[in-house]
Amino acid sequence: MSPNPCYNLGTFRTAYYLANILPRPIAQVLAGWIGRMSYAMKKKSREAQRENLRLVSGKEGSALDHLCQQNFENFVKMLADYFYCTCGDGSRAQRLQEERSGDDLIKAAFERGKGVIFVTAHIGNWELGGILLALMKVPLTVVSLEEPTTELTRWRDSYRRRLGIKTIMVGSSDQFSFVEMIRTLRNNEGVAMLVDRPYAGSGTPVQFFGKETCFSTAPALLWQHTDATVLPAFVLQNKKGRYLAFAEKAIPMRRYDDQREGLAANTQLVATAFEAIIREHPEQWFNYVPIWKKTEN
Repeated sequence: MSPNPCYNLGTFRTAYYLANILPRPIAQVLAGWIGRMSYAMKKKSREAQRENLRLVSGKEGSALDHLCQQNFENFVKMLADYFYCTCGDGSRAQRLQEERSGDDLIKAAFERGKGVIFVTAHIGNWELGGILLALMKVPLTVVSLEEPTTELTRWRDSYRRRLGIKTIMVGSSDQFSFVEMIRTLRNNEGVAMLVDRPYAGSGTPVQFFGKETCFSTAPALLWQHTDATVLPAFVLQNKKGRYLAFAEKAIPMRRYDDQREGLAANTQLVATAFEAIIREHPEQWFNYVPIWKKTEN
């Protein structure tokens, strides 16, 4: 895919500036309008998203159209809150959080002393999740793809560092990122990653909503080396525009004599763990590229 021309440092700085001066209710209304315009104009993204949400939701026709437009609106609203929450010391993120659950699961995971792998998907507001964990004093490192430009990579890293969040960049330029992740987990710290859309060469086939796609093998591979707890975590917006942050029970990873078999089987466990939350909240699952390959009839 060609890079989005709006995905650059200038756009991020403009959005950051607007988030500083606009009241959040106005920013959310503006974001909803931008989302509707994007839905109307971005045909390729709209068509990919429509196929993804058809399979996830089972909807067709006007009901699917409504869901897809709502999804576009929610995506831009999520981005608006991303910039809103990166301003300052994180207190805005705390104010947006209405409910939180699973603190006991997080505490128990760290008490094992082997680190915690927080796994999530492109659903809800995953960047807000990192902020909220940092505000809980969780020692956190976020795994992130390299940005289109070095300047944008530095900008995103700088706001995370202000909140005490470290970043490990993955991609072609850093061959030692996996070693850093292992070191972080062995220090009994947290590593957070998105796993439902792996970058090239980092995924394995899984069954997801009854069809084959690829998920990142990173959680399963890290678990093989560290025995860290693999904990699903999400931040979802409710109908009032506030957020619910929660962790779910640890994924019960298993040892296999054949490590490749183990990677595939444990990655499948991660994919299966995500299905229920995505099925329940398709309006907040933000994937605008094809997730499943088209098959000929």
